[in-house]
Amino acid sequence: MINWKAGAVLLVVLVAIAVYALQTRPGPASTKTAAGLLPCDVVQTLDLKVTGSGGKVVEVRRSAAADAWQLVQPNPGPADGAAVDGLLATAARLQSTDTLKNSPATADLGLDPARLTVACTLAKGGSYTLSIGGQNFDGSGDYARVSGDARVHVIPSATVAKFQQALDQPPVRPSPSPSGSASPSPSPSA
Repeated sequence: MINWKAGAVLLVVLVAIAVYALQTRPGPASTKTAAGLLPCDVVQTLDLKVTGSGGKVVEVRRSAAADAWQLVQPNPGPADGAAVDGLLATAARLQSTDTLKNSPATADLGLDPARLTVACTLAKGGSYTLSIGGQNFDGSGDYARVSGDARVHVIPSATVAKFQQALDQPPVRPSPSPSGSASPSPSPSA
């Protein structure tokens, strides 16, 4: 038979195990997705401007969400809507991989001045700017800050590369091949 002291110890151990199990049990998965750093999405955005160091600018604009995108800079004309929508989807999904707790001066992070900015204006009237600076220590991310927010975030370098690519290859609507152009004729065999 178990004496009362051993029974009390056993009871304390069982209660401790139960408390531990309840506290470490995973909670229900959240159905709400985290908001991105920039609310620049395909539906609400009317103007998107990417500015790089050295004065390179790509800007697209439309009057309403149903309108076609027009390239404003570097050369006015029709924009490639699919390419612009891809940039906006990238911007809307942009998440911080880390937020610096004690960030050094913004100049030390390449944010003053920023080497790249992404700005958008929404149909409901808001405008947002993401300033992108230098890369983090391992090159996997870049330091960034959203206008009106003092926090410094680290964002994926792959995302920054997409914005840089828009500067290097502006989203110009591809022109159709001229109709009636002669196709190359096969070379005669010898």
